Amino acid sequence: MKQKTGAFDKGAGISEREIDLVKTKGESLGKRIRMGIDGEKILKAVVAASLLIFFALLQTTIFARFRPFGAVPDLMLPLVIAVAMTEREKFGAIFGLFAAFVIEALGGATVFVLPLLYMPAGYICGILAVHYFRDTFLVRALFTAAACAAHIFFTLFVLLSTVGGIGFGPALTKAAFPEFLSSLVFSPLPHLAAYMALKLFHRPREEKVSE
Repeated sequence: MKQKTGAFDKGAGISEREIDLVKTKGESLGKRIRMGIDGEKILKAVVAASLLIFFALLQTTIFARFRPFGAVPDLMLPLVIAVAMTEREKFGAIFGLFAAFVIEALGGATVFVLPLLYMPAGYICGILAVHYFRDTFLVRALFTAAACAAHIFFTLFVLLSTVGGIGFGPALTKAAFPEFLSSLVFSPLPHLAAYMALKLFHRPREEKVSE
């Protein structure tokens, strides 16, 4: 009869200590992988926040003076859509909420209604990009145009409810529609920036490991 140590046979060529060592290394590797994933999420959030701050400042400084078509373009809305189509609906909705707070804090909006536009835009566009449409330039343009068109109603509501002595016609032709055109024309800027900044987080895992 072979002599045994614990539950393992010496003839098997492996001991309990060696098995425990393998388990410890496996657990350590799992922790490093989880830390890497968490680190990537944090870095992605930092990149998204940087995009948000940059375009918020661009909208409230340069474009506030330039005013193409006689209105300040809403760069936050296409940025929310761009991020949502890349990072999906939950991230898009949260990003939309923060975008609304930031632009209102910087004086880019006068009333607290933008979350009612930005959050649904981020959530809906994220869902549509996952389940129904491919992420193409045409799809992004259609989503942005639809969101900017919805923005017209928000602008009219704000003007007609807060500004006295203004009629529906002037509010539409002198404020809401110029803002729509301006936002649509300059929407490729946030779309391109978000695509270039976030595409590295969506490379195949094999390509990341090879580096």
